Amino acid sequence: MDLKLIDDKGQSASTVSASDALFARDYNEALVHQVVTAFQANARQGTRAQKSRGLINKSHKKPWQQKGTGRARVP
Repeated sequence: MDLKLIDDKGQSASTVSASDALFARDYNEALVHQVVTAFQANARQGTRAQKSRGLINKSHKKPWQQKGTGRARVP
């Protein structure tokens, strides 16, 4: 199988030969979905963070009382 290489102007620059064992495969929709999902998930990684109570600006008030509400304590 011959693959055409295209330069930045969209013109055919050269041709590269590739093995049919690598590119002559049946379409696997499940595999393509896994690859696209993993790519998009990795793009989101590390972009969000939860603020703790100490990082919230001007928030020194206790959110609720420690006893009597039935909720867990807040650090």
